[in-house]
Amino acid sequence: MKKVLIIAVLAFTAALMAGPVFAAAGGTTIDGSLVFATEPMGGYDSTVGIGVGALIDMADRMKMSSKDMKLGIRADMTYFDWDGSFYGIDVSYQRLMFFGGPRLTFQPGGSSNIAPYVEGGLELGYGRVEVAVPYFGKRSSTEIDLGLAGGGGVDFTLAKNVKLGVSGRLHLINDSFLTLAVTCGVAF
Repeated sequence: MKKVLIIAVLAFTAALMAGPVFAAAGGTTIDGSLVFATEPMGGYDSTVGIGVGALIDMADRMKMSSKDMKLGIRADMTYFDWDGSFYGIDVSYQRLMFFGGPRLTFQPGGSSNIAPYVEGGLELGYGRVEVAVPYFGKRSSTEIDLGLAGGGGVDFTLAKNVKLGVSGRLHLINDSFLTLAVTCGVAF
């Protein structure tokens, strides 16, 4: 657990430090998320995780002519911690998820305050399972999985450079699950 938390803190710090670098190029959104996740398999409870991410708008860089659609590259990191019980034995399952892939945003007229989108990409998951067995103590195991994730959502522009978003994503990875997220971001 401590290693996963340290990795999450280091990745969050790196994302914050990388923000100004991406922002200098323009067309970048840095955000934070509160994410509800379903159980990855039977016996676990649903949980709420936290995440950070960035969206780089590629439309201006690629000189795309359509103002109704925008292509972007999305990258994010989310931390989850599930608890469960199997045959009376308590199990804790932590997972750190890294996502990266394209996002296609639809903006009818080019300047709408409501922007629906679809996205998909690759996902890397670092998972750790810890089991507390009576009389034997705690045992743990780690795994790294590669999978696919996709979904969609809607971004709402609250102010000139402040966005609020709602999204859903299907994670097709070992012990697949669904997530629903509320995101608040700042565009540069």
